[in-house]
Amino acid sequence: MSPPTPAPLAVQRVQLELLLEKTGPVRILSPIPFATPLALLFYANGASFLPLVWLGLFYAVVAITYLRRRRLEARGPLQDDELPGVLQGRVRDILLLGTMWGTAPWLLSAHGSVEDLLLISLFIMGAISLGSAIVSTHRQTIAAFSVPAALGMVSACLWHGGGIGWVLGVCMALFLLMTLKWTFQQADLLAQSLTVRFEKEDLARRLAQQVELVENADREKSRFLASASHDLRQPLHAISLFTSVLEHARPGQDVAQTVQGLGHSVRMLNQSLDTMLDISRLDAGAVQPRIEPLRVHELFLSLSHTYAGSAQDKGLQIRFRAPGDLVVASDALLLARLLGNLIDNAIKYTRTGGVLVAARSCATARRGGAVCFEVVDTGIGIAREHQARVFDEFYQLANPQRDRAAGLGIGLSIVQRLARLLDHPMALCSRPGRGTRFRVWVRERIPRATPPLDVPATGLPDTLRLPRQVLVIDDEPTSREAMRSLLSTWGCTVHAAGDLAQARQLLRTHPVDAVVSDFRLPGERNGLDHLLELQQSAPHLRCLLVTGETAPQRLAEIQASGMAFLHKPVQADALRKALSR
Repeated sequence: MSPPTPAPLAVQRVQLELLLEKTGPVRILSPIPFATPLALLFYANGASFLPLVWLGLFYAVVAITYLRRRRLEARGPLQDDELPGVLQGRVRDILLLGTMWGTAPWLLSAHGSVEDLLLISLFIMGAISLGSAIVSTHRQTIAAFSVPAALGMVSACLWHGGGIGWVLGVCMALFLLMTLKWTFQQADLLAQSLTVRFEKEDLARRLAQQVELVENADREKSRFLASASHDLRQPLHAISLFTSVLEHARPGQDVAQTVQGLGHSVRMLNQSLDTMLDISRLDAGAVQPRIEPLRVHELFLSLSHTYAGSAQDKGLQIRFRAPGDLVVASDALLLARLLGNLIDNAIKYTRTGGVLVAARSCATARRGGAVCFEVVDTGIGIAREHQARVFDEFYQLANPQRDRAAGLGIGLSIVQRLARLLDHPMALCSRPGRGTRFRVWVRERIPRATPPLDVPATGLPDTLRLPRQVLVIDDEPTSREAMRSLLSTWGCTVHAAGDLAQARQLLRTHPVDAVVSDFRLPGERNGLDHLLELQQSAPHLRCLLVTGETAPQRLAEIQASGMAFLHKPVQADALRKALSR
């Protein structure tokens, strides 16, 4: 019979518990009533003190086993890493008991007569039968007791010789083999049943975890859709009302204020969609950081220009504090976005007081030289039980009515993703009513004597030109007409197609300088596939993909293709820049 594979710790724990239960104090002392009369009988019938020596050694082994058993009980619950050692210790104790029974035919019988061997073999067979049943929870304990006890008897029978002695030795060997086979089967069956039990428990536990994850994901999806629906419907509601006003405006009526409100609502809608898209782009790995030396003073100057007005509008004081020579290694745009979201969040949730943005050189055990950025506010604070959830999408503590003035609840989600992307550790410390402190650690760069950054020249003449002939591919008539109208106002000659077949026909009959295609088109192929083919056959064409895709896998596919693309809704300035060359 091949031995089973090593039992896992959970199975070993149960085996040890069963072994300790079966080898309690009473059962450890139970061999004494059998060994004592046997030894005294041989001592009384002989002239040797060896039976008393054997009995004394037997008492000593039983006492040692008993004391170790009590000491093990006093230790309390065992750790997983202690289980193998404790189990081996019990195996050694049981081996000593088996060895003592194996020495019985050598120390009790001085002459090795057949009568003596028969009597001792009866006691040993009884001890093996009873002991194997008691320690049958583990293969090693069975063998540790049975093998030395039986082999001592077999060797004594064979040594003293004689026909009866040889027959008795063979019978004892066969008895040992049958006992081992039966008890090993019991031990293996126990180990297998325990393994199946723990596998089922582990499967049930993992299934419960998966069910919980699915339920959490479903709740998060519902919360996401509810929040996103509200945040998108608000500007759409305003757009609908402003559009209705324009439709019913009388000739000559001043609609400038209405148009201004309509434009503001469109910008708010674009801002919401762009913010949601940022999450998908970061999750898809479509954003690749460009790490370079960055002067903290210049970064703070830019952030001050951006957020000073928002703080002043709320009557808050905003301060930026940093030594003038700090230089860090990071992506300038992404780090500015990360800190900007923290500053924006601090301004929104601070009613009185102010916001401090500071940077100082420090050393960390993980990175050595680093610069610690801090954004500290005197706002409402965040309770400890909410601090982990503030990084979830659309999660806002003090905005149950979804007031847009308090943002969308995505800023900190983007902060967490940016910090992970840039490998900038981040920490949050906050107390309700006392304010919040965010810390971000960025690798420090030693400033050089010459300016480490090349500031690009500005104000260069714009030599970029729009293409004259543009092909627009979009299966949505309204979007196609809107794109055609916008490009026409820029002086472009626009050819519009609703599918790839029409696009190929137009390409054969009209000279085209640029192609603007939607991603989703009728048929099996999408706009990206078509544009990639065009770039191979006509490298001079300017190809631009327009997409509303937000799935991380799809964004990663578009990013990997190297195709120029814009996300819907497309801003006019971004479209003009993308088409210009």
